[in-house]
Amino acid sequence: MITAINNMLIDLMAVMSHKDWLSRRQRQKQVIERAHTLGKYRGKQADQERHQKVLYYRHVKKLSTKETADATGYGPSQICRIQALYRQSESGNFG
Repeated sequence: MITAINNMLIDLMAVMSHKDWLSRRQRQKQVIERAHTLGKYRGKQADQERHQKVLYYRHVKKLSTKETADATGYGPSQICRIQALYRQSESGNFG
């Protein structure tokens, strides 16, 4: 009897989890669509331009991570991620 109840509860939790996941995806889709209509979603081209600014500030102007973050509007951890992304893509080209 207890095993049947436990299995039923596990099934119920799985269904609720899936429903929550679907509603989160739907909400994300709505937010992205709204950002498109408001002109706030800039897309990959704008990201690449900002990434190039980050690399320029870090390597040419020799700004610190914090100064680069202030200049570009990214956070310091995002600056590090961008640098790692381009470091990784450069090393991948020689393989």
